[in-house]
Amino acid sequence: MIRVNTETCIGCGMCEKDCLASAIRVEDGKAKVKMKCMECGHCVAVCPVGAVTMDGAYDMADVMPYDAETFKVPAENFLNFLKFRRSTRQYQQKAVEQEKLERVVEAGRYTPTASNGQNVHFVVVQEQMERVKDLIWEGLERMLEAGEIPHYRGMLQRFIDRRKADKTQDALFFGAPVLVCEGPWNAPLAARSMELMAEAEGLGSLYSGFIQRGIFYSPEVQELLGITGEQVAVCMLMGYPAVKYRRTVPRKKANVTWK
Repeated sequence: MIRVNTETCIGCGMCEKDCLASAIRVEDGKAKVKMKCMECGHCVAVCPVGAVTMDGAYDMADVMPYDAETFKVPAENFLNFLKFRRSTRQYQQKAVEQEKLERVVEAGRYTPTASNGQNVHFVVVQEQMERVKDLIWEGLERMLEAGEIPHYRGMLQRFIDRRKADKTQDALFFGAPVLVCEGPWNAPLAARSMELMAEAEGLGSLYSGFIQRGIFYSPEVQELLGITGEQVAVCMLMGYPAVKYRRTVPRKKANVTWK
């Protein structure tokens, strides 16, 4: 819920101008909340004197004042950061520190969501990874039995056969120590932020549609992860890379139309 401290409010109108829903207005020289809104927090962020706060599900201790030195990333550096990022399919047999995973989740938590829904559910698997792997592989076998994905059927069957013969031959998880699952619809937005945060933490990541489908076909893993009845929109492997890349890669020219 939005609240305005009328003692500190200076009636500048910045909150009113930046409110999409016109839920906050200046009357008699003070900002007043006129209706419920989607609680995007723009009024909190734009107020020059910090007179606007949010309570209920929100912790104002999360709010930080802007600081150019720690908040701003040089544009050229950021572009190079994006160019250098690679999907990781080789991982060290090394656990990922809890504090790093928590910062990765924070990056997802602060990603914008449609209508400020903030409805992304994050599931981070590390301690139970081996059990989850087995259940997801079983789910993929059920998927093949159901006749799904004919285009990848031969390849996936070879992956399954190799792993049955030798569990170290894992062309699905690649030895990654962490699996992150997210849902529902806003999850792909959050996943991109989390992927970049993982990169900044020195971790590698890999999106996996196969793992997502394996979860869909495994009620057992859904129960284990506490997501029965939920839609898993994104699955990412995460961990310390066991490969070192030394340069960016070429890309096709951008298909862009300038008007």
